[in-house]
Amino acid sequence: MKKLYLIIAFFLFACTLVGCGKKDDELEQYRAEMEAFTNTINELGTAIDNIDTGSDTCVEELLGYLDEMDSAFTAMGDLKVPDQFANVEELADDASTNLSKSVSLYHQAFDNPEDYDPQLVNAALEYYNRAFKRLDYIGTILQGDLPEDESITIIYEEEDASPDTQSTPETEGGDDTTSEEDLQTETGDDGTME
Repeated sequence: MKKLYLIIAFFLFACTLVGCGKKDDELEQYRAEMEAFTNTINELGTAIDNIDTGSDTCVEELLGYLDEMDSAFTAMGDLKVPDQFANVEELADDASTNLSKSVSLYHQAFDNPEDYDPQLVNAALEYYNRAFKRLDYIGTILQGDLPEDESITIIYEEEDASPDTQSTPETEGGDDTTSEEDLQTETGDDGTME
C-alpha cells in the first residue's frame, strides 16, 4: 500500500499546467478534480496502512476503505478529460474497472469467512495492482512524459502522410481508434498496457 504514494504524482501535473501561461477553465477544473482524487486516495491508503490487524473489526475496516476507494475511482473514471489528454480517458476507465473488480473479489473472499478462498485474494490483488499501474501511466502522461513499460506500444501518427498511403487500424483489421494526439496507448485483453 505504501507504493500508493509513489504512483500518483499529480502535483507535478499541477506545476505543468500552471507553467503553460494561459488559463484553460476545462484544464483547471480537471486539475482540481484530479488533485482532490489524489488526496482522497492518499488518505484512504494511509487509513488502510494504519488498520490494526489484530482488531476484531480489521476486515470490516479494510472492506469499508476499499469501498470508498472504489467510489473515488468510479468518480475519477467519470471525469471529463480535456482534449489535450484525451488518451488518458481510456486509462482512467480501465483503472476504475480494475479497482471495482478488485473490491468485488475482496468482498467475495472476506464477506463469508467459512468460504475464504486465497485465490480470490490473489486475483483481487492483481486487479488492484492493475488499477494503480494505470494511475501511474496517467500521472506520467499528465506530466508530459511517455510511460516506460515493456508491455506498452506507442503509436506515432505521421502528420504529412496522405490518406491513401497511411495505414489505419481499420484497414489492418484492428479495433483501435486513432486520436488527434501524436501519442496513443492501448490496453490489452489481459488488462495490461500494450
